[in-house]
Formats: sequence, C-alpha cells, structure tokens
Amino acid sequence: MRKKHLYHSLEYKQWIIEKTLESLYDNAPSSVIGSFAVFVVLSWLLWTQIYSLSLLCWSIAGILIFVLRLAVWFGYKQKKDKLPPKFWLNSYRLMTLSSGILNGIAMWLFFDDFPAEYQQLFCLSVAGLSAAASGTHAVDLPTFLLFMLSSCLLAITKLIFHGGTTYIALSIMFILYVLVMGKAGQNNNKALLSNFKLTYSMHYRATHDLLVDLLNRTEFENLFALNTPLTHHGVAILFLDLDNFKPLNDTLGHQAGDRALKQVADIMVKALRSDDPVARIGGDEFVTFLFLDDVNEAKKIADNILQRIQEMSFPGKHNYAGLSASIGIAFHHNNKVKYSQLLHTADSACYKSKERGKNQVTVILVKDNA
Repeated sequence: MRKKHLYHSLEYKQWIIEKTLESLYDNAPSSVIGSFAVFVVLSWLLWTQIYSLSLLCWSIAGILIFVLRLAVWFGYKQKKDKLPPKFWLNSYRLMTLSSGILNGIAMWLFFDDFPAEYQQLFCLSVAGLSAAASGTHAVDLPTFLLFMLSSCLLAITKLIFHGGTTYIALSIMFILYVLVMGKAGQNNNKALLSNFKLTYSMHYRATHDLLVDLLNRTEFENLFALNTPLTHHGVAILFLDLDNFKPLNDTLGHQAGDRALKQVADIMVKALRSDDPVARIGGDEFVTFLFLDDVNEAKKIADNILQRIQEMSFPGKHNYAGLSASIGIAFHHNNKVKYSQLLHTADSACYKSKERGKNQVTVILVKDNA
C-alpha cells in the first residue's frame, strides 16, 4: 500500500506498537523476577519483625501480582496474534501499575513500625526499582511513568505526612529524584524510538519503490508467497503497462514523467481494496494481485483504472494528453498456481492488449495443466 508520509502512516504506527510490545515483553521476565525478588526480601524482613492482617494481605497481593504478570507474559508469547496489540499493551501497563502501587504502599503500611535503618530499605527499594524501570519500561513512556510515579508518589507523601525535618528533607530529595529519573526515562524513550524509526526506514527502503511509494518487485513476490496459501478464493494478477509514456517524457521532461508515475500509483491504490498490495516492478509497469472468485470483478477494477488514467491531463505549454495504459489479467480459480506462471501470463495478456490497439484489458484464464 502507498504511504502518504513514511512516519505518519497507519502501518508505521502499528509497526511501532509491535516493536514496543516486543521490547516490553522481552524485558518482562527480568522485570518481573527483579521486582519479585525485592518483594521477597521485604516480605521476609517484615515477617521477622511483625505479624498483622495488613502484612498478610500485602504479601498475598504481591504473590498474586507476580503470578498475573507472568501469566500475561506467557499469554503474549503464546497468543499475541489472537488479540489486538492494544490489549497486550494495556495489560502490561496495568500489571506494571499494580506492581508500582504494591511497592509504594508498603511505605504507608509498615514504615512507621520500623527504626531508621529499616526505613532506608523501603526508600531504597522504591528508588532502585524505579531506576531499573527506566531501562526495562522506557520504551513505552506511559508504562515507565505509571510504575515510577505510583511507587514514588506514595513514598513521597508518606515521608511528608511522617513529619520531621529529616523526613521532609528526604521527601524533597525524592522529588528531585523523580524529576531526574523522569527526564532519564524520556531520553531513553527518545533514543529507543529513534532506533525504531531508523530500523523502519531501512526496512521500508528495502521493500518499496521510493519514487511512487509502492512495493518493489521482491517484496511483492514475498507477499504473494505469504498470503496466497491462506486464501480460499481464486487468484488474479493485474499487470499494467503505460502507453505512450516515452513521448510524455520526451515532450514534458522526466519530472513530468515522475509526476505521472505517482498519479498512476495513486489511481491504482484508490481503485483497489485497502489490503490489496500494489507494486511498481519496472519503469512504467505496475502490478497487483487480487483474491476473488469472479474474474469479471478484476476486469471491472481494471476498466476503472484505465478510465481514470485516460482522464489524467498535463496542462502547460505542450498540453500532452496521449497517456493511456494497457492491462493484462491472469486468473486461476484457486491458490495452487505459481507466482512466476501467473505473472508471466499477466504480462503476456498485457502485451496482447497493446497488440490490439492499447488502452484496453485482456484476460487470460490459467488452466490447471498449463
């Protein structure tokens, strides 16, 4: 499909979400195990000092969150394609928020019951896990902020309400820490997204014709091989070759020729369904493959394309109006046909359209024993 703008296309946004999810869930085991290890240490420390219903509830909640985070991670690894990316992203954010709240609420539940040296451990656990989150969660800034703010703000408010000059000073230091870590998280996020953008750009350049923003020959064939076995319909390749394109270039110049190619690309994209791939495979040659049961549907699409190309105009000094196109369609009734055979047949059909006077469509049905 044609990209109106490389970094504003729907495909790019979906690709970023997918890469973000991959990064989050690849880091999930270390994040989950690290958080649970801190939880286990604090739980052990608490149970050696106090026994209370709140401690029991907090401990059960910690184990439950640990199990749920692992379950979400396992679910993503096994069934990520069965549910939309937004589900997995929001699930990860919710579990991370729960973990942050669990970490910070310990300050409110148990901070007052311990001497200063133990209270330092509570503060260090909040600060340490937040620092670690800047690495494991920063690829998705909302996830990082949900974890850091939920835990740190609970710690800061507890220190303020605890009272005393030392604790107020500690709360101020915590606030400065949150500001610094927030900036670090933003910087990490920008660096990761820049890397994603560069990777996407390289992938796009390797799979697309940059002049008209359509697929190139190699990627078109790859998509055919990937998607055709999945269809239960017939398969058609529509092969378009412009008529009188060289005279247009000679008359109006190559810039006008390039603009004409871009217009033809737009015409083909708009004439097709949103998921029909379109490629430029030669100087003025374009192809698409369609999954349908009636070849007449493909012919109607082709006739529409021819009409719209005929309506193209090139006003100016020369007022060129001789551009048209010839189209060949090769159709097979199921998905067993080979790409090379179908493309060759469509090319032959296009050549026949030119022999018959150009600006028309020729259809060839590919036989099973062909």
